[in-house]
Amino acid sequence: MTYTPEKSKQIALARLDLIHQWQEFRKKSKNKLQADYDFVKLYSTSNSHLFKIIGKISRGSLHRWYAMLNGTEDYTKLLPQYKYSKIDEYRTVLTDEEIKIFMSLLLHPNRISIGKATLIPADITFRRYAKWFKDNNYDKWILARDGEKALSDKVEPYIKRDASLLEVGDILVVDGHKLAFQVINPFTGKPTRATLVGFLDWKSTALKFRFCTFFVLFFSYTISCFVVIFRVWSCCFNSKHITTGL
Repeated sequence: MTYTPEKSKQIALARLDLIHQWQEFRKKSKNKLQADYDFVKLYSTSNSHLFKIIGKISRGSLHRWYAMLNGTEDYTKLLPQYKYSKIDEYRTVLTDEEIKIFMSLLLHPNRISIGKATLIPADITFRRYAKWFKDNNYDKWILARDGEKALSDKVEPYIKRDASLLEVGDILVVDGHKLAFQVINPFTGKPTRATLVGFLDWKSTALKFRFCTFFVLFFSYTISCFVVIFRVWSCCFNSKHITTGL
């Protein structure tokens, strides 16, 4: 199955919406040519949601996208030409041998610039691939060109987790806080501030839904507390990982 980035889908859907608006706009005018220019001008000055996604267009863009649809409502026909075949691959006309030679120039301590490395025919194709590789493999880029210290200084402190790769229930985030009031400890009979431990699903948190799967009340940090945590986690949620903030 071909992997399509979410951004590419948004662009394609926005193009489809724009084609619909353009066709409705043309129906109101007898002079179709003038209507096209008026629509492009109106779109370019509207600062609309579609403009923020698609950017600048021309009359030719509209006709080209309309022809690509060929009377259908299939937005996938409007996907940007340059897309990934998988999450970690880039669709390009470059051969494996060309990529191997090209990357051997870039991933080298001599740190040859992309401009110098592309002083060959069809350099724009190489530039696009180099930009994609750097954006998606920045750690390898820095390690090969600048060394381990640069990797430690420039990359490792800023590594971001990609929550889009998770499924709901894959990882639970655990965080505990002492209550602001006292309760009776059932084991000692004395008043104490218990600790409320909440379990949040990481995927739903990344989607901006703070979904608390469950919570537990503890009176002290002991081995039994963590035994309960992992038992409930493994039996009820079958998550692959658990991250604790206790």
